[in-house]
Amino acid sequence: MKNIIAATLTTLLIGLGFYQVNLDSASDFERWALKHGKSYYGDEKIYRQTIYYQNKQMIDQHNKRSDVTYLMGENQFMTITNEEFIRLYLSTQSSEQLNDQDKVKRSNIHKSSEKIQKENKRDSVDWRGLVKVKNQGSCPSSYAMSATSVTEGEYAIVQGLSITLSAQQIMDCNYRYDGCNPNFRRNDVWGSLFYVWAYGLYTEQQYPYTGLVQYCQISSKGPWKITSRWGDSEMNILSFKNDLSEHPLSIEVEASKWQFYDSGIFSDCSSATSKANYFALAVGYDSSDNWFVQASFGTTWGESGYIRLAPGNTCGILNEIYYVGLKD
Repeated sequence: MKNIIAATLTTLLIGLGFYQVNLDSASDFERWALKHGKSYYGDEKIYRQTIYYQNKQMIDQHNKRSDVTYLMGENQFMTITNEEFIRLYLSTQSSEQLNDQDKVKRSNIHKSSEKIQKENKRDSVDWRGLVKVKNQGSCPSSYAMSATSVTEGEYAIVQGLSITLSAQQIMDCNYRYDGCNPNFRRNDVWGSLFYVWAYGLYTEQQYPYTGLVQYCQISSKGPWKITSRWGDSEMNILSFKNDLSEHPLSIEVEASKWQFYDSGIFSDCSSATSKANYFALAVGYDSSDNWFVQASFGTTWGESGYIRLAPGNTCGILNEIYYVGLKD
């Protein structure tokens, strides 16, 4: 292990162009570690500290450019590589890889071309602040976070209730799922919403989030349910804005380059056709058609937990969406 770390460290130093680690930089790392409650020792500390400097240099270089529309910033992901960010915090397989049985269960997902188009007269919609910004921690549980958030949003709009539902319950008690395993192909919002419909949820206070894999802690159904779940695929902008004007939407996106997003309009996605690897919540758009998206990386990431995406199908935001219904 030490040899592997030493070899990797050498490679990183070369890639940095022998980036100088001075006393000020060392102090920056120590302040970051203290702020985020991180402790590293020995070779591991040297390795993580070097990654920190590499990421810091990349952020500084990006922010000096005059052609960028968004800024990067330091956050909780400073001591991991982008490969680690994708592997540890995103999902490595999307719902496109569901088997035939799963696809049958998604039979009421339809293409937006099948919907009757309505004229949207709202220049902007902003649901930011409607539901709590969540923090998935080191578990790739965005599927559960997005499912609870879209349900919470519906309760807030339809019944005027402000609740935070248990994502941990979905992770623990939906036995089709595998908690924090990013490789498990069924960890998705569609199946999570089926669980909410069939079994109901408890609140986060009643069933707290741990971000760990554990046995189901309840033996009875929860009181907070939905009466229907719906989905759309390959949406056009008008349909998406129409739905978004009524309520927040659960979405699948390609978030590989979101690691250090801090502020501004983000458009630096791999491509709109890249496979989705993260579930989030679309919460509005502005008069320039930039999208407001709520992530689950906590409030210290991005714009207090949100990211603004450029107009159009940026990061695949229009490809797969989900929403729920309640009886008034």
